[in-house]
Amino acid sequence: MTSSNNGHRRQRRTAAGIGALAALAVLAGVVLATRAPALAATIGPGQTAPIVGVQSGRCLDVSGAGTANGAATQLWDCTGGTNQRWTYTADRQLTVYGSKCLDAYGHGTTNGTAVVIWDCNGQTNQQWSVNADGTVTGVQSGLCLTPRSAGTAGGTRVVLWTCGGGAEQQWRSPGTSGPSSSPSNGPSVSPSASAPAPACSSSAGPLPAPSMSATLLRGGFAFTEGPTWVANPGYLLFSDLQSATGSEGVQPSNIWRYTPQSTFEQFIPNAGSNGLAVTADGTRIIAATHDQRSVSAYSLADHARTSVASQYNGKLFNSPNDLTIAADGTVYFTDPNYQRGNRPDAMSGMTGVFRVRNGQVELVDGGLRQPNGIALSPDGRTLYVAAMGTNQIVKYPIGADGTIGARSVFTSINGPDGVTIDCAGNLYWASNPEGTVHVYAPSGAQLGVITVGRATTNAAFGGADGRTLFITSGTPSSGAGLYSVRLNLPGNPY
Repeated sequence: MTSSNNGHRRQRRTAAGIGALAALAVLAGVVLATRAPALAATIGPGQTAPIVGVQSGRCLDVSGAGTANGAATQLWDCTGGTNQRWTYTADRQLTVYGSKCLDAYGHGTTNGTAVVIWDCNGQTNQQWSVNADGTVTGVQSGLCLTPRSAGTAGGTRVVLWTCGGGAEQQWRSPGTSGPSSSPSNGPSVSPSASAPAPACSSSAGPLPAPSMSATLLRGGFAFTEGPTWVANPGYLLFSDLQSATGSEGVQPSNIWRYTPQSTFEQFIPNAGSNGLAVTADGTRIIAATHDQRSVSAYSLADHARTSVASQYNGKLFNSPNDLTIAADGTVYFTDPNYQRGNRPDAMSGMTGVFRVRNGQVELVDGGLRQPNGIALSPDGRTLYVAAMGTNQIVKYPIGADGTIGARSVFTSINGPDGVTIDCAGNLYWASNPEGTVHVYAPSGAQLGVITVGRATTNAAFGGADGRTLFITSGTPSSGAGLYSVRLNLPGNPY
């Protein structure tokens, strides 16, 4: 968003991928579901088959059919694609595409560690025990393969978590090939038995129509921003920024919770937040907190606040605005000066893009004018950022080792603010002055426009199936609101 002392204007957002927040040592508990029903056969040595969650009926899937090291795994409707065909080797590896292994990212052994794919290397973080009770446990960690927050929706990321006996931690493999599996102790369920949803493919078309209008859920706020969907138990959080106060001209901000169908309540008062992103395990939100010129983490259980990043090279940030989280827990965020107010300019005029990786703050780009919304592609290999000051969206390639390449222009848009991204990599970018959301394919081609309200600020996917787009919008003069629209594909929860 771009709100200032004279009026709320703001920018924000991330995308992609939501991985385990290892850099923050996120250690809260996954909510366990009820005991599993009887299982079909599990995958055995030498067999190739889909791996299907008992609770969700969805397949273990490589997000976006990515093939790069670090590509996230998720639940997705079973399509028979190569990104859902797993081979269990005699060395206890689960391979996909022939040469990639299911991998506990960074040799992680703690709850919330992201489960990704990586070049097979024979190490113990790539070895898995497929157990008779349907669980799949890491040899190195002893933890279970688990959809984050016991989620069942398409797009739910898969992480490591303490085994608890719930149905969300049990897997089966109908349609195995190779040696016969052990007899089933229960009825077999076809992969197609899950609730139908469109395949995650750009050819499916993300929008029901090229021109759409969102529906107002509630107005009367001051200036809404930073929507993020918490899958379990199922609610949306968003920031509501107030008019600037005090000699420093800092805008107070509260975090609100919307529980469909109609319940709105203040969730975290005086949060000082703008952009929000839920962590992979669903126990915390990471917030761009302009009140302290920092990035913070809030516990969803007790609202305790901790610091993620407070300075760069000994200098305070301007006013962190929006953020996104990579599968490995790296936090990328933008730092324009919209909410700095009358506080000193510690950055000497620089507005930049930063990341927090392995606990260290790194400068990604110090040359963008008023960076705002930010997102990662589903495979984590492209970073997108709004340059509000030049009405452009730029992108950066990210190497397998995390190296960031040269900036290039993705497209131009009037007043780019917050952004989210769907499972196929299509971008949903808010145009603040237009009151719209522009939808772009990964190629840069525009796919459609969603009309919202004045000063549209941000968007996030949510709802039970992940296909409801929630949109924040508003100005002090016209009032601010929360909107929604139903789309064809699910996407990122922030």
